[in-house]
Amino acid sequence: MRSRLDLEDVRRVIVVAVSLVLVTLLLLWLAPEKGDFRTVFDAVRSSRLAAAESRRQETATRIAEHPESGETTADDPSRAGAPSPDAAPSEASGTADDGALERLPPRPPLSDETLRADTPKPQLLPRPVALDGARIAYRQGTINLPGVEALPLDQRCGTGAEAFPCGVMARTELRRFLRGRSIECDVPPEFGVRRGEATSACTVAGDDIGRWVVENGWGKATAGGPYAEAQAAAKKARRGVWQYDAVPPAAQ
Repeated sequence: MRSRLDLEDVRRVIVVAVSLVLVTLLLLWLAPEKGDFRTVFDAVRSSRLAAAESRRQETATRIAEHPESGETTADDPSRAGAPSPDAAPSEASGTADDGALERLPPRPPLSDETLRADTPKPQLLPRPVALDGARIAYRQGTINLPGVEALPLDQRCGTGAEAFPCGVMARTELRRFLRGRSIECDVPPEFGVRRGEATSACTVAGDDIGRWVVENGWGKATAGGPYAEAQAAAKKARRGVWQYDAVPPAAQ
């Protein structure tokens, strides 16, 4: 029992001795090689400062020997960015004496000032339904085509046996032209959600719907409107209600 305890004491002493030796070696390795410095970090800092001072002296010597080379003291932090003593005042300060500052005009707005938030924009309206030759229903809203005067639904054209309900036929022909296709009109974004009306020229597949109605004789062009020439062409070609010589006054 006594010998076992002595062996453990010897091992403990050996471990402590080895640890002390390693610590001593580490301190000797970290200690500066020469000079009166407290720590190895002081020696490193002093070495860097000495190297920087040496570079400044070498640069100053080169400039003194070759002043025409125009070499700058880039390695000298104290002179970095300093203006040349021979430079003109305007060059040293970084300003030009070309004249007074010129105020530029304000930048134009990114969008047209005439456009407002409530200005109608082209909207694509699916599955419209023609109410007559100049009105189109979309959901709960109604669109009035400008420049077109619709024939009354009870309007009859022609005389005698050749008379026909041209008002109803005008609505039928417009519905056939639309064929449930989407139309594009300048209406508010929420148009059709609630009951209301809007006046807008509309297109379907790029064709002006109002012009088509007047050109084919299924509506009358309003006075001073954009479709006067289209109505003259329909009369000359005797299309729609203009296919008969005798046309009721309401359709002329």
